[in-house]
Amino acid sequence: MIRLKSHRIKGIIALLFILLVAYSCSTKKNSFTRRVFHNLTGHYNMYWNGRESLREGVAELNKSAKDNYNLILPVFNYGTEANAQSLNPYMDKAIEKASINVQRHSMYFEHKEQVRWIDDSYFLIGQAYFYKQEYHKAKRTFEYVMNKYKDEEIRYEAMLWLAGCYNQMEKYKKAQSTLDYLKNEMDKDPGDVPSSVIKGFPLVKANMYILQEKYDQAIDYLVDAVYQRQKKAIDARVKFILGQIYQSQDELYRASDYYMATIKRNPSYELSFNAAINLATCYDTRYEEGSKAIRKKLDKMLKEDKNLDYRDQIYYALSDVAYKDNEDSLAIDYLRLSVATSVSNDFQKATSAIKLGTYFFDGKKYRMAQAYYDTAIQVMPKEFPDYEKIKASSEFLNELVENLIVVQTEDSLQMLASMSETDRNVIIDKIIEELKAKEEKEKEEAEMREQMAASSLNNPGTSSPTMGGPTGRGKWYFYNPQTLNFGFGEFKKKWGNRKLEDNWFLSNKKAIANFEEEELITENDSLSTGNDSTAVVSNDAHQRAYYLKDLPMTEEKLDASNLKVIDAMYNLGFIYKDKFSDLPRSNESFEGLISRYPENEHLLQTYYQLYRSFTKMDSIDKAEYYKSLLVQQFPDSDYAKLLLDPDYYKELEAEKNRAITLYNETYDHYASGHYYTVYSNSNRALSTFEEPEEILAKFEYLRALAIGKIEVVDSLQVALEELVKKYPGSEVKPLAQNILDYLNGPIDTTSAKEEPQESFDLSMYEFNPKSKQIFALVLDDSKVNINAIKVRISDFNSKYYSLDNISITNILLNSSTHFVMVGNFNTVERALNYYHAIMSNEYVFANLSEDDYNGFVIAQENYPVFYKDKDVDKYLAFFKQNYLANQ
Repeated sequence: MIRLKSHRIKGIIALLFILLVAYSCSTKKNSFTRRVFHNLTGHYNMYWNGRESLREGVAELNKSAKDNYNLILPVFNYGTEANAQSLNPYMDKAIEKASINVQRHSMYFEHKEQVRWIDDSYFLIGQAYFYKQEYHKAKRTFEYVMNKYKDEEIRYEAMLWLAGCYNQMEKYKKAQSTLDYLKNEMDKDPGDVPSSVIKGFPLVKANMYILQEKYDQAIDYLVDAVYQRQKKAIDARVKFILGQIYQSQDELYRASDYYMATIKRNPSYELSFNAAINLATCYDTRYEEGSKAIRKKLDKMLKEDKNLDYRDQIYYALSDVAYKDNEDSLAIDYLRLSVATSVSNDFQKATSAIKLGTYFFDGKKYRMAQAYYDTAIQVMPKEFPDYEKIKASSEFLNELVENLIVVQTEDSLQMLASMSETDRNVIIDKIIEELKAKEEKEKEEAEMREQMAASSLNNPGTSSPTMGGPTGRGKWYFYNPQTLNFGFGEFKKKWGNRKLEDNWFLSNKKAIANFEEEELITENDSLSTGNDSTAVVSNDAHQRAYYLKDLPMTEEKLDASNLKVIDAMYNLGFIYKDKFSDLPRSNESFEGLISRYPENEHLLQTYYQLYRSFTKMDSIDKAEYYKSLLVQQFPDSDYAKLLLDPDYYKELEAEKNRAITLYNETYDHYASGHYYTVYSNSNRALSTFEEPEEILAKFEYLRALAIGKIEVVDSLQVALEELVKKYPGSEVKPLAQNILDYLNGPIDTTSAKEEPQESFDLSMYEFNPKSKQIFALVLDDSKVNINAIKVRISDFNSKYYSLDNISITNILLNSSTHFVMVGNFNTVERALNYYHAIMSNEYVFANLSEDDYNGFVIAQENYPVFYKDKDVDKYLAFFKQNYLANQ
């Protein structure tokens, strides 16, 4: 979006005049003429240097800004805050050169700028701020250009970039009004509008709609942009976006046309590759004869070395084609390969894993679903579509599988415990033998891979004879030692040393043992080595003791094991019902619980849940059966009364309302100091009402407080102790406990299992977002060269914040601690941007460990308080609580 002048005639005349003067300078020793020449050319040279610096920065941005092709692209990609931060040296230079040009050469009189390139210099300043993502400064600059040069062509470009600012600031209504105003101005005098504005207008308008995910409204402007004959790169990008939008609307034929048009423009390889992948996924079984040609092309792409990092996307496209051809098994295999081969594209890895997880979830294979949801959550960025929903589903699946594992583990342990010692030892010895064999095999394979990698480094032109295949481009990946070595190195960088085993990429393998087995929780589990559920903590898995340690060999241990199974099966029934709406699995779990443990403590609730579930499923006979059992075995329960009298709960609700009304009256009396009335009402409520428990606990609390007012303190303490004991889970229990702690004095916490976290009184500090801020470093003098780090901070500021006039000062906080201050920053946002930038800079903190320094932002008015207090940990607690809470 670099602006070009359209008034070429004036430019040509000016150039001819400059050349004439230059000739005069070269042929005559005329100092006056030379001065005129330098004045004429100086302002342009200054502007040119700034413009070239901006262009270099834009080129750098185009290299570093990454597109997420899994989502519909925006028209413009200005990168992340970190990308913008890296552009500071280029953009600051552009601002500096343009500013000097304005200061030295501007001649504004008779309501008109008399020197060319001055308006361009202002415009250049706005562009530089825009690329730095300092949109407020950019906005003010473009508004200044619009108002200052109302009769110049540059006002059109300023309006267009102002609309771009509003887009990036997510102020879409203002962007819309700015573009509407620009369109009206363009229509008034079409011949005066620069071609860059005519071409840029539909791009900015389309981007406004895309950023709001209003893709239908963006289409017309994208098509208009294509007809404007854009430059090759932006034209290819626009056509790709049109393909994405039409594909999202299932208009596959149109999408295919635009993807093919994108490829024909010969864009960057990344864009061309993604267009080819998306073109393959536009395969439509309704209109195309077959997928043979598409699969052949994708297979060919898999074999190309340049696509090593893109194999996850290729496998994903192959899975999509297989799904459309109703080859579900093959599609699943391709998706698994997509997950396994994903190297750097976390978004694609998450997409593939979620699709696999959804497939298994829909098929009621929850363990497999959990495994892939778990994989997805590990790499999924927070901007992933439906992130919170997917995270919740993953947590539900984790909860499900944890309970399944409890049942499996305890069943296996009980089975082993019930065997004779001889039979038990035979099984354990077999497990140990197979474990040793497996470890030996893994060791040999790991050594072979390392030897192959070392061999390919030493002899890059030869292939390993163990692979049994030729080398060269276009061959299978594992036949090429260069690509194999690259892959091996990348794998170690990303994953470290991993064992060659199923589901090696998952963080929690215990949750996915024996996926392919039938998922009936009532069956006893196999004791094969692939699913050894006797996961006992021991030093050596090669000894029998490892497997015998936690076997329930005594009656006490067996009872404890059975209680675990009972709770897990009960939990599973609710998880299937409430989290996944899988009533058949829920009923299976509840009925299995009754069958195995007919006297369990959850029997009443289990009967009721089975009654409700079978009623929803229209299994009337089954529902009546469990209703009958509940009423016969628990005739006095609320559930029995509810089933026999549907109005029972209405009566309970009325009684509850009466209790709440009385409580509100009693609380008002307490607030008014009527303590005897509080005491009387509380006693009446506690003798009249049996529930709700939470209201009764509150009556107990008010009663205790009233006793404290009308009797001695000892009576208050006795009443509160009774409350804490009687209602341990109530809301008022912590309040009661606080009073007891005060009455009893300090509590000895030395025997506590967890050390209490240190708490600070932070009231001495005030958080005012409008205050000027300072970045501060606290450094240990014995570990840090203070002068060296000040030089590095100065270098950092010169490179990235050269225009901000930042100062560096240093004082002693105490005899061994230095306090380095960098500032000032006018806003908290600017200070935090600096904080994040410098704290992540490797140059500044080279050779230092994180224990050697602390960095934070502090307001000017808080600095004297901190210097007097000198408690770094206390201020860090304040900083994290007030500055970093929403980061």
